[in-house]
Amino acid sequence: MDPLYKNIHQEIINRCRAGEQKAQHQLYKLYYKPMFNISLRIVNDKPEAEDIMQEAFLKAFKKIGSYKGEVSFGAWLKKIVVNHSLDALRKR
Repeated sequence: MDPLYKNIHQEIINRCRAGEQKAQHQLYKLYYKPMFNISLRIVNDKPEAEDIMQEAFLKAFKKIGSYKGEVSFGAWLKKIVVNHSLDALRKR
């Protein structure tokens, strides 16, 4: 099935699906800063936002096979980051 959304990082995503750690590191470097800023705006705590980023990226790499390409990879990852950030707020 072809993805509905053309992703500019599709080659890296495909390599992540194959379990390639170098590709995971590339994806992490590409998306860490903007995703960190999103989390920081939600939780307003730098160390907590850093923890959330670790959890969110671990989940993203674990679930990358479920990414269907219906939205951009950044939007898919953002949803994971926002959900983890909101969960952290609820736990306070």
